[in-house]
Amino acid sequence: MELPAKTSGKIEKQFVKKTSLFFVLVFFFSSLSLGQYIAKQENLVSRYKPGVGWFFSGAKPYEEGKLRKYDRLMIDITYDDWHGDRDYFTSPWNSIGFSVSWMNNIVLTKANTFSIGWGLGYSRFNNRSLLNIFHNDEEGFTQAVVIDPDDFPNEKRSFHANYIELPIEFRFRTKGYQHFKFMVGGKIGYQLSAIRRTTFFANQEGSGTKYTNKLSGFPDNNPLRYGVTARIGIRNYALFAAYYFSPIFQNEQSIQLTPLSVGLTISLF
Repeated sequence: MELPAKTSGKIEKQFVKKTSLFFVLVFFFSSLSLGQYIAKQENLVSRYKPGVGWFFSGAKPYEEGKLRKYDRLMIDITYDDWHGDRDYFTSPWNSIGFSVSWMNNIVLTKANTFSIGWGLGYSRFNNRSLLNIFHNDEEGFTQAVVIDPDDFPNEKRSFHANYIELPIEFRFRTKGYQHFKFMVGGKIGYQLSAIRRTTFFANQEGSGTKYTNKLSGFPDNNPLRYGVTARIGIRNYALFAAYYFSPIFQNEQSIQLTPLSVGLTISLF
């Protein structure tokens, strides 16, 4: 069924707005806690325990060497690709996705050189390849064909999926505020939605009414995504990579596509 782009994208836009509002509120209240902390720098080891995820340990204040925490709210801007029946890094450059992670940083050494991070995250996988993905309901599998852009110059295709995730990381860093860091870990996620979208115009000249065709409800859709992650960088910035082991579609007859992402991590605090 073909619907105008404005109408077909309404539900998706509402979902993105609600998700964005959630993380804005998390950042706002965490910022209030950070402001209180700065105002009481001289009393770090007191009974003072501000904010969610800051110094609070549950039973007693942290030791002085374990007070400072890093990499708790992280935003990943990624190039999203897949492997399997498609070669690595053959997707267009504008296959840009993102993820947001709210992490609890558990410091395990007095010098704060090793910690464990775990928490909750949201991820949006976005691939703009030339694959036309469609499902075979009778046989219960998903197929795909490669579209020549010269044959359809005014059509744009994308596949995107949204996930709620549980990440965990082992974090190694040097001493000091301006530290070098290396993190390795993994995450498992549950898929909220998966949509193949095609956008085109009413005529071949690329003008007139713009339409969007969306396809979802893949019969062999894999609701779970799991894989390994790594980050390497300095202080608030790091290179990021995620390699997943779970294919997007489960049926052996389906096109085999397994996601991977590389990009940049920005740690707000």
